[in-house]
Amino acid sequence: MPKIDSNESFRDTLASLSLQQQRLLGASFIKNVLDLTNDKHILLAQSVAATTGVSAEEMHEAYQSAHKGYMDMHPHSTMAELDWEKQADYFIAKACMTCLSPTYPEATQHHLAQIVSMYCQMARTCGSINHNGDYPSFENTEESTKKEINDHYRITSEFLEN
Repeated sequence: MPKIDSNESFRDTLASLSLQQQRLLGASFIKNVLDLTNDKHILLAQSVAATTGVSAEEMHEAYQSAHKGYMDMHPHSTMAELDWEKQADYFIAKACMTCLSPTYPEATQHHLAQIVSMYCQMARTCGSINHNGDYPSFENTEESTKKEINDHYRITSEFLEN
């Protein structure tokens, strides 16, 4: 398998995977950002998404758990009150919901892993924003986001090797 080293090869590779493979890979992307959260709903949802052979009922329960976390962190405030760290939780919950969401298996192509990857990148971006003043500081955001993208390339390459 070729090494994933560009956005184009990343997207093409993800699109070529089966739905089950995309769920498992998506769960790996989520695992990579779990350092940004300690929400029990998200941790449960990621754990179920990473497990093969779970029933539809178990996936539904994990989806509902992720949705509960998502609703608890939804940005119901003005931008002046926005807590960027909570937004990281919010995007991780969205990634879990996407990873566990019902899909049409007869579809010829799925983009589940790519969408999960984008939510995880947004979580990492939000988690890197310093908001200990009157204005948010984005000085670490670019480096942090690049690292997350490269981690996704590495995770995908490792997944394909196994």
